[in-house]
Amino acid sequence: MFLVTLLWSFNFITSKVAMRQWNPVLLTGWRTTLALLICLPLYWRERPHAWTWPIFWRFVGLGTLGMAANQLFFAMGVKRTSVAHGALIVGLTPLIVYALSAAIGQEQFKPKKLIGMAIALTGIAILQAKTSGTASLTGDALVLLGCTTFSIFTVFSKPLSGTLSPVATVTLNFTGAVVFLLPATITLSLDFPFRQLLPISWLCLLFMAAVPSVFCFLIYYRVLKHLPASQLTAFTYLQPVMGSALAVPFLGESMSLSLVGGGLLILLGVYLTERF
Repeated sequence: MFLVTLLWSFNFITSKVAMRQWNPVLLTGWRTTLALLICLPLYWRERPHAWTWPIFWRFVGLGTLGMAANQLFFAMGVKRTSVAHGALIVGLTPLIVYALSAAIGQEQFKPKKLIGMAIALTGIAILQAKTSGTASLTGDALVLLGCTTFSIFTVFSKPLSGTLSPVATVTLNFTGAVVFLLPATITLSLDFPFRQLLPISWLCLLFMAAVPSVFCFLIYYRVLKHLPASQLTAFTYLQPVMGSALAVPFLGESMSLSLVGGGLLILLGVYLTERF
């Protein structure tokens, strides 16, 4: 999970670079399509066990939420905000996962955790006091929507973990994502100037499809089978630190007082929530 967190943190950088030329919606559509094409040979090589149609639709539905909606909101948000802001907001994922898990009875609710949640939300407010670089409230809100859809995906995937192999699960997830995004992908592709894309833009797309999507989700499903959802997402604590640190040398983003202060409060709030 440390490796997954590191790769997802670097995905902030590649997404920001890719968005210089790609349309966010089209990028998400191509990313999920390439991810599915990578998964299919692995799926047939594994000779997966037969699944029932109810199981099929559950995984396809979760894929639409966790792979399509999450990545779409993420791409649109990263285009409109800084990597540092985006990474810090992603740090709220454990709080959202815990709240959902407690609401549906997966985990026991503890009132003390509200202290940590309040501190984290205060950090978000301070973070918005002064934007840095290309940060904006709209971009931050879109990233938060992406975190919310991913949290729902994680919580409702937990009871199904182990039903199918990670390869079969990820393949069905991306099937749902591709079908959901297909109309927009085809429509936007008709008029998009692909010939103007630089090699770095294509490399970013390939990396995003193969590594943060396929490779990381295969590992994620393996670990989800053995750990509670909130404990699994605790590794998200590291994303704000990694993402912000990587953005300085790769993208030239700067650190501001509101970024540091808000970021520390978010991390403290998430940490206390987990500890309580």
